[in-house]
Amino acid sequence: MNPPTMAQRRFLPEVQALRALAVLLVVAYHLEPRLVPGGFVGVDVFFVISGFLISGHLLREWRTSGRISLTAFWAARVRRILPVALLVIIVVLAVALMLMPSTQWQEVGFAALASTFSLENWLLAANSIDYLAADANPTALQHYWSLGVEEQFYVFWPVLMLGVLSLGSKVSARKSFPIGRRQTTRVLPRTTLIISFSLLILGSLAYAFFLVSSGNPAAYFVTQARVWELAAGGLLAVCMAIPDSGNTITKNSWLAGRHTRSLLALGGLLAIGIGSFAYGPQTPFPGIAAILPVLGTVLVILAGESSGPFSLRWLSDLRIVQWFGNISFSLYLWHWPVLIFFLMLRHSGPGPLESVGLLLLSVFLAAASYYGVENPARRFKPLALSNGKALGAGVLAVSIVAGLTLVPGNIAQRQLVVQERSAAQLVAQPPNGFGAASIPLGAPSFTDEARQIVPVPALAAQDLPELGDCVQKPQSPHTKECTFGDNAGTLTIALVGDSHATHWFKALEDSAKTNGWKILTYLKNSCPFTAAKRKAEESGSISCSEANGQTMAKILQRGDIDVVLTAYWSGSTFGQDPEAGFSQYWKTLEDAGIRVYPIIDTPRPATKEYARDCVVARAEHLAECDTPQEKGFEANDYISAAAALEPRVDTLNFNDQFCVAGTCPAVIGNVLVYRDKHHISDTYMHTLAPVFADRLLSLLVKDGLVIGADQ
Repeated sequence: MNPPTMAQRRFLPEVQALRALAVLLVVAYHLEPRLVPGGFVGVDVFFVISGFLISGHLLREWRTSGRISLTAFWAARVRRILPVALLVIIVVLAVALMLMPSTQWQEVGFAALASTFSLENWLLAANSIDYLAADANPTALQHYWSLGVEEQFYVFWPVLMLGVLSLGSKVSARKSFPIGRRQTTRVLPRTTLIISFSLLILGSLAYAFFLVSSGNPAAYFVTQARVWELAAGGLLAVCMAIPDSGNTITKNSWLAGRHTRSLLALGGLLAIGIGSFAYGPQTPFPGIAAILPVLGTVLVILAGESSGPFSLRWLSDLRIVQWFGNISFSLYLWHWPVLIFFLMLRHSGPGPLESVGLLLLSVFLAAASYYGVENPARRFKPLALSNGKALGAGVLAVSIVAGLTLVPGNIAQRQLVVQERSAAQLVAQPPNGFGAASIPLGAPSFTDEARQIVPVPALAAQDLPELGDCVQKPQSPHTKECTFGDNAGTLTIALVGDSHATHWFKALEDSAKTNGWKILTYLKNSCPFTAAKRKAEESGSISCSEANGQTMAKILQRGDIDVVLTAYWSGSTFGQDPEAGFSQYWKTLEDAGIRVYPIIDTPRPATKEYARDCVVARAEHLAECDTPQEKGFEANDYISAAAALEPRVDTLNFNDQFCVAGTCPAVIGNVLVYRDKHHISDTYMHTLAPVFADRLLSLLVKDGLVIGADQ
């Protein structure tokens, strides 16, 4: 290669165009996912660009000065990222306090605190493997996860590069013209860098593949599974660095042909486009599938400045495209809160015209922050001329915003103390018609002037059976047998199934205490007790078949189980003949002399928000949180159809304890029925226990398992 003939550029319009494409893909995916089902690959494009530009900058600095100033690098990141990022966090906190129900304030505060310290991706990773948070509503700062990945990359990457560069450091001297002085430069240890970066890429990609193939949803967020994408950009910067100059270039001698570069760019855009429109929510990501958008981005950058009939410079160099590239960072930060607050107020997704309006609003906010905050902060002389002052200002700003993130939680906590005191008094001395006892009265929301809801809505998520690992996670290949109630009881009942079987535990436990029964549990989230295979098993996100087989074997081997109670979430989807799968298991148990009593699934609120949020936001209009009975039941309830295939089983139906006169209220007799989007609160199940015991007893008497009171 002949370095003097190579084009050397610091500003790369094709990279700006990629930024514009990436942010518009992400925004389009969030606003209209049906149009761009794989638009999330825009984040992967951003990762490659960041790794490329940052690595190129560090290589130039090392070649010209023989060192990498970590303070200068981190100070530049502070000036570039923190002003707008912290501004959006502050605005989200303020709007949340004004518009969101108090039940969400603490959650918003946690998300804001994690985002302030660039740890949002780890918060989401923790929640993604927490079954209780699996259907949680997204926060207005959830998109900061990708910023967290990049910020963490910026912390360790320059240190890593400095170490690798030092390993193969060489010095060369050459005359500089026209002055004639000798100039000392460092020879780039290209081989060492390429090997090091390649090993990092392979290791991170392998880890991502492992997490994705094992069905671990944290794969999407954890830094280790994403760093290979940024490192790919770094590897590209090394490969494109001109020998003996250290500058980043956009064409090498073997890419001198304009048609070659144009075809490379077109191929790269095609790869990104395929990912954007062929991928979707069911695509295992970010494992092997992420290679396509990453490779596409690499090809576009490698092609560099193209020309000729196949060139897209006429498009990429348009001022509007370059402008969107300029505001891409601000647009990414603003568009998501705009959408989330819209969804909160509207309770439904935007239509096409509304999506256009949300896009325009996001662009307006992005432009305002770009010109009013992002650029001025980056060029502010006192900080631009002093790395120490920039870092100090960053620490101070982060500290202040971190303090502000605690405000929503503190306010909510003060309200919670008052509500808990009132709720405790209500539970200690429950009024007539408390909870399910008000069903015969028409299921009024409140039984008297006391308008306190139990459990306190802000704590509703915690109002569930404390069973620990007696309830196995979806990914576990096993179930665990646990014993409750009277060990010497004359009747042994096994509660088997998924989380909707679990939410009946309180009613069963109360009944067992009253009647002296022994309870065994075989519970596993997301796994109905059936021979039918859930579709979710195909992706590896859950493991049910093996666990169900083990449970069946344990039940049959014990020989002391009289009754199996089972229930499942009817929102589950299965492959072929789901009714046959349930009836097959029931037949096996009935043939073994074990009575089976399946429980018809409970209704589900029709509102997209949590019932606990709805009742707080509409405290004076609770009827708006109720669900019409015809909309409250999932379409996949196969219990009745399966019972027709195995007529020996008797089903238990408690729908009349949740719905009255065609309506399923969110609050019945001062009690919040749902602790989340479809699980029943323990408090309501406790009030339902007398009815549960009566109906179960009637079946036990009919089958001769207990002696009736009249006998």
